[in-house]
Amino acid sequence: MKPGDVVAWLDQGPAIILCECMIPEPCTIEEFHEQFSNLEEQIDITLPEEQGWTIKLIATGELIDVHEDTLHTDFEIDEKIAAFIV
Repeated sequence: MKPGDVVAWLDQGPAIILCECMIPEPCTIEEFHEQFSNLEEQIDITLPEEQGWTIKLIATGELIDVHEDTLHTDFEIDEKIAAFIV
């Protein structure tokens, strides 16, 4: 993937990849609480990060940082949506 590619994000429809970004690695609430026992530690801690992408949802214009494994390219673009892709 590269900036300018059109992909789909989860079930939210097509999006344009804008740039790479760093995004917190996913973890469960249980894993988070196991690592950090009190509220002060949770506020001051830097979470592990991984490379992700900043995307723009075509339908809404929202800018979102997302994990790469939530993006896919196996979808069809509706003609009405295609008009918004420049």
